[in-house]
Amino acid sequence: MHEIMRYRIGIDVGGTFIDLLLIDMETRSMVSHKVMMDRDTVDCIVDGLTFLAGKIGHTLNGMLKNTEFIFHGTTATTNVILTRKGAKTALITTEGFRDYIDMQKGVKRPEYIFDLKKGKEKPLIPRFLVFPVGERIDASGEILSDLRIEDLEKTRRRITDLKVESVAICLLNSYLNPVHEIAVEEFLREELPGLFIASSYRIYPEAGFYERINTSALNAYAGPAVVFYLKALAEKLERNDFNGKFLVVQADGSLSDPSNVMESPIRTIQSGPSCGPTAGIFIAQPMGIDDIITIDMGGTSFDVSLVRNGQPLMSYEAAVGGIYHIRLPRVDVHTVGAGGGSIAWIGRFGALHVGPESAGADPGPACYGKGSLKPTVTDADLILGYLNPDYFLGGEIRLDPDLAYRAVEENIAEPLGMDVAESARSIVAIADHNMTDAIATVSVRRGEDPRKYTLVVAGGAGPVHAARLAKELRIRKVLIPRFSSIFCALGSIISDIRHDFVASIVARMSELNMDKMREIRDSLRDSAIDLLEKEGIPTENRYFRYSWDMRYEGQYHEISVPIDESEMYEEYLPSIAERFHRKHEALFGYRDVTDIEVINFRLEGYGRVRRPDRKPLPGAETSADKHVKAQRDVFFFELNDFTETPVYDGDSLEPGNAIPGPAVVEQSATTIVVPPDSVLKVTGFGDYMIELGG
Repeated sequence: MHEIMRYRIGIDVGGTFIDLLLIDMETRSMVSHKVMMDRDTVDCIVDGLTFLAGKIGHTLNGMLKNTEFIFHGTTATTNVILTRKGAKTALITTEGFRDYIDMQKGVKRPEYIFDLKKGKEKPLIPRFLVFPVGERIDASGEILSDLRIEDLEKTRRRITDLKVESVAICLLNSYLNPVHEIAVEEFLREELPGLFIASSYRIYPEAGFYERINTSALNAYAGPAVVFYLKALAEKLERNDFNGKFLVVQADGSLSDPSNVMESPIRTIQSGPSCGPTAGIFIAQPMGIDDIITIDMGGTSFDVSLVRNGQPLMSYEAAVGGIYHIRLPRVDVHTVGAGGGSIAWIGRFGALHVGPESAGADPGPACYGKGSLKPTVTDADLILGYLNPDYFLGGEIRLDPDLAYRAVEENIAEPLGMDVAESARSIVAIADHNMTDAIATVSVRRGEDPRKYTLVVAGGAGPVHAARLAKELRIRKVLIPRFSSIFCALGSIISDIRHDFVASIVARMSELNMDKMREIRDSLRDSAIDLLEKEGIPTENRYFRYSWDMRYEGQYHEISVPIDESEMYEEYLPSIAERFHRKHEALFGYRDVTDIEVINFRLEGYGRVRRPDRKPLPGAETSADKHVKAQRDVFFFELNDFTETPVYDGDSLEPGNAIPGPAVVEQSATTIVVPPDSVLKVTGFGDYMIELGG
């Protein structure tokens, strides 16, 4: 009889596949599965869970009855916004600021920046659904004009007549004094029950009106769809006897109760990829590696993040789809449209491009045999010998080499006057360049030397391309976790619960009232404690981190500086200022004598979740030679030719095994390409380390 609440399950929904990972907390064993996203997401998840249950000898109900936690990373919010399939949303804002949301910071999408015929994007909320109300609060939080109730009555009638489904409320300076926003919110909840409402004072109570209005609007736009999805999934799990804790991954890589996420779904932007750095730290730190660059190449996108001294870099700004600027705490993940499903195409000037459009899971790459003849990176990988057509996803899907060949021949080779193999090499080279550039963006362009970092690789397609990316950047070590294909699902299982709170200050450091700062600290901490108590986190598992957003007077952007709880007294201000100077100098190359301003006081309230142990495995008794299962012709750029290459069974390799390149290592869910002049070693934890030569 299995012990109750024995299992933990991580679910990461991507653009092409759903990754699932089950950890048995009693035996520390792990079981994984990938499901193609070719139908309703909830149905796909349940099918994947049913498959996991079968692999451990359970029914779905039996497994879920014994499951303590389900951790869920989701692309639901991002997809709703990018596909523009959100709710019919209205915006209520201060009179005189009706057009503010449509300003879009005066910029266009990056890909259209030089296209004079392409204007700015259509706003998610059209002007006829932006309703101004009379009121005014000044920059110190004082009420200059009371809220006009007659404007609210008129707005209510318009919302009803136009069948609005969701409303964002963002009034000028409400972050200092939310009294009018609260009044508008209460009026709407009473008059229009059932309406989804997103108030800026709850979501983003900070200075910066454009980011605040946009964050609130996008939250309202995506809200109803995300709420519907999370409720449907939670109900489906409950009907199958799941009585454990269901937690959703947020943009900062932490976990939260679905009820909190349903109020602020915008906090789940880049939910899945935010777990990558957490998983990377979990894999690398037991090996004494603290500085890593994590990459995750799936079917649709390529996600990159940098971890320095064991801490992932954080950001407080994002541009969803490259244009909708929002502000919220998030793991700094840089994403480009480069995945296995990225489509190769010829531009109007005869140049070959790869991505950002993806074939997704349905119809998917041409070699999937679902009717598409658009060539993708996966098709090129198959032509070059990297993939085994009979062992894709462990044999669950058979790839068709003839369809891949035909797609590349008709769409790329013949129009460009090239042969098919040369065209496939070009597709892979361009995709690799796009990914190398993304890695440089988070490292070289921030003054970081990538050669000092270890590349930690994730995603089903990542290990195929990782060694070449590392070589381009002269990175010497590539670490590929044994569960690299479901990396973010692993990251969700080992993340802590987290809630972020902020209070705007906007004061010179020399004029700070430290009694007031201590009051703010205590108020924010009380709010965090309330939430953690509701989530059942015991006192001994709670911890808090504090920071101030600081800048030189006159600057536009702030730097977040960590502050200890005990440093809320005047005598600590010089050391805090020096900490800011040093961080500014490290980021921008100089320090200034200008006055320092404190803009925001931030608190992160955490609930610690027990992590599975990571213990070394027994070493191999034999060499890796016995794990060779085939030979096939594989193209290597280093040799500029195809060469007969040994193919190893990656799932049977043991710690201590060493494989010289060139070689291919096949796992059930991914393939590792080992270039010449390199060696792959199986680490003591069962992961793979490629040490690159040349």
